[in-house]
Amino acid sequence: MKKPEPLEDSPFKYEQADDSAGFLLWKITTLWQGKLAKVLGDFGITQTQYAILASLAWFEAKAERITQTQLVAHTKIDKMTLSKAIRRLEESGLVVRNDSALDSRAFNVGFSDQGKLLIQQAIVAIENADEEFFSCLSEQQLQTYKALTATVILSNRLSDRD
Repeated sequence: MKKPEPLEDSPFKYEQADDSAGFLLWKITTLWQGKLAKVLGDFGITQTQYAILASLAWFEAKAERITQTQLVAHTKIDKMTLSKAIRRLEESGLVVRNDSALDSRAFNVGFSDQGKLLIQQAIVAIENADEEFFSCLSEQQLQTYKALTATVILSNRLSDRD
């Protein structure tokens, strides 16, 4: 694909802002985060807390115990932010932390009964919001979108290791 020529007397490469893949990513992210904030506000949790709770549910469904370190790797939330969020979730009575039997420096994180009920309801609400958000795409367009997005994520994950 041929790169566009820079516009004369402008630092921008594109005539239209929406010709920038990065700007389109910014716009769709902003729209999606706004939708998530509305949905999750009903549950009294943030998007970061949802990502942690949903990840816990994912690992629990696979019968795997999970530590905060594993959550950092899975969610891509930085260590300090994740630790603070888990502390708030614990204070809210949604999760419990226990010393790891395998690593004395680590904590296993799990659900309280209240947390388990909340995340089950929140997952349904988020998945419904997801379907509604992307309902403007045909099934084939949605599959293409997911495949292209996964390619970009994988490519950038690999380049982060350099």
